[in-house]
Amino acid sequence: MTSNSKLLVWVMAAAVSASAQTNVWELGDPDAKLLLGIDLKKLRESTVGQAMREQMNTQAVSAGAASPFQASMQAMALGLLEQIDRLYLSSPANPSAKTGSNPPFLLAVEGRLPVAQMKPFMQGVSRRYRTTNVYRTSKTDTTSVALVEDGTLLLGDEKSVLAAIDRHAGLRPPPSALLTRAQALASTRDFWIISDEPLSNFQAATTGAGNRQIPPLAAQIVSQVKGLDLGLSLRDGFQFELGLATESPAAAAKMAQLFTDQIQTAMAAQVNKPETAEIVRKLKIGAEGNRLNVNMSLTKDEFQQQLQAARAARATAAAAAIPPPAVQPTPRPAPGKITIYGLDGGPREIQTTH
Repeated sequence: MTSNSKLLVWVMAAAVSASAQTNVWELGDPDAKLLLGIDLKKLRESTVGQAMREQMNTQAVSAGAASPFQASMQAMALGLLEQIDRLYLSSPANPSAKTGSNPPFLLAVEGRLPVAQMKPFMQGVSRRYRTTNVYRTSKTDTTSVALVEDGTLLLGDEKSVLAAIDRHAGLRPPPSALLTRAQALASTRDFWIISDEPLSNFQAATTGAGNRQIPPLAAQIVSQVKGLDLGLSLRDGFQFELGLATESPAAAAKMAQLFTDQIQTAMAAQVNKPETAEIVRKLKIGAEGNRLNVNMSLTKDEFQQQLQAARAARATAAAAAIPPPAVQPTPRPAPGKITIYGLDGGPREIQTTH
């Protein structure tokens, strides 16, 4: 075989190998109506990510002085976050025929996830499905977890996890229009959510002990939202945009006014903070047809100034929280004696109190 032929064979083999690699995007539900992604690796490398890491390290050190167990748990959580690169969530929404149930979901996690560190989340005896071991996250919950390959973990209801393992084996349908839109959004955003369904279809069941009811204001907003596009980037400054599709132009205008009123109320308590006023000035809220649009953009320098102001505010608050040293009372001198001479009956001693 000539050198050119060998090169051609090598290139073809490399192409086949590359195409055989699973794209974590393709593991999500093909009928998903809600997609969410977080690029933790890019967030870690951003300015705000580095600042948050420093703060978490400081908190872990402080916790270690008070509780070694708490410090070890924080260190483990921080270490785990350092090993996760990307999170990808998909959900087809709640089945219309059922009420009070949790929506199916699949969470795919990419990173460097040693099996030993995942053991605490894998309970009981595993179930073998295809070439993958599937575990339960607890003995009483049907939520399942599986490592399909080094660095890719699947978490979700059992049916969603098993279907993702099928897709990992090569049974993958063409990407949906929603997935194509999400991939485009992810190319420029570190955190994003996209949905073409009413958000109420993704609410978790609220019956049973330990479940919390959604706050009234949030419930009011959720009930009117029929679609969502949200993106956040910290790669070069700060960029945020939110688009909510509502049931009518009147609902969009009402929601825009609600957002504005809430911000003005919050601002009333921040009158002496110019950095907060600058953020509000940059925040744009408006309605266009049946869509509410919220966006804000800060340059890298502006974002740095906001971070510095936030650090200074935290330092001031921490200093104010430190109680002043206790004032020690001045010790009273020991009682003494006074001797009076020249009295009838001779000298007389009187005890003094100071």
